[in-house]
Amino acid sequence: MPPKLDPDTSPGVKLLRFFRRLMLDGRRHYQVDLARELSCSPQTVIRMVDDIQAVIGGSLDMGLDNRRRWYQIKTPNRCRLGLEFEELRYISVCRDLAQPMLPERVKSRVDQTILSLAMFMADRDLAKREKSPEPRFSFFSQGHLDYSSHYDHIEKLLKAAEARQTCLVTYKASELEAESERLFAPGQMICLGNALYALGATVTNNYSEIHNLTNMAIHRIIDVVETGRRFFFEFPEVELKAFGFPWPEPKTFRIQFNPGQSSDYIRERIWADNQKMENADDGGVILELTTRSEPELLAWVRSFGAEACLLPEK
Repeated sequence: MPPKLDPDTSPGVKLLRFFRRLMLDGRRHYQVDLARELSCSPQTVIRMVDDIQAVIGGSLDMGLDNRRRWYQIKTPNRCRLGLEFEELRYISVCRDLAQPMLPERVKSRVDQTILSLAMFMADRDLAKREKSPEPRFSFFSQGHLDYSSHYDHIEKLLKAAEARQTCLVTYKASELEAESERLFAPGQMICLGNALYALGATVTNNYSEIHNLTNMAIHRIIDVVETGRRFFFEFPEVELKAFGFPWPEPKTFRIQFNPGQSSDYIRERIWADNQKMENADDGGVILELTTRSEPELLAWVRSFGAEACLLPEK
């Protein structure tokens, strides 16, 4: 008798994993895929199919698709999770990418949820990895923000945005400025430059109109109080792939970068959907883009020092 592909797992456990896999969704499961996922031979899959069919009878459907044997459970009105193994792995990747922005208690809840889903779906490899997760994707940044103390602020702003309700936000724009209170209608959260911002608008005292489109850095919010007062205006459409914040009046800039590392860095990246690039006579590159965030763009250009300069408008 040939050796078992997975000698540490009993036939009963494999049968339960097989049945759970079939019950998760209504799609066809191919014999070759099941054999690989369960670490067993195609003959073992056939034996387990016989065992399941002996119990559920005609609810187990099967057939051939281009000579590939498939199985499918025909349980009507079943409650299903609707996740595939591959999708669960994508969720874990998204968790890794979002780690720098997640407060520790949120991160631990997300970790536990992914582990529970992996165990429910009998994804042994992912479940084993999630018991002591090591990020497969990591960001290295020059300084990061700790949002642990701002978790409640984020929750209140998200809740208010969903209910289209205003908040009274206490905000300190910088250490040189005093705290101020603003009637704020939150639109959505955005991430920019490794920081989270609430994008929205300050409103008039009667809550009926936009006073000023604005954004507030989450780490500079002191307090958020829900007013219970709804707003009924619509926000302008957000340009998700623009350079910088989306709502001030747009302005076009042309920046020349010296040849070498700076111009290589610029050429390799997409900075905005509306960008244009052209080679400079000295071997560098000229980047032209339109942005609604002039202060951020100017600060970005200054960060290159003598390697970049603004060109006059055409």
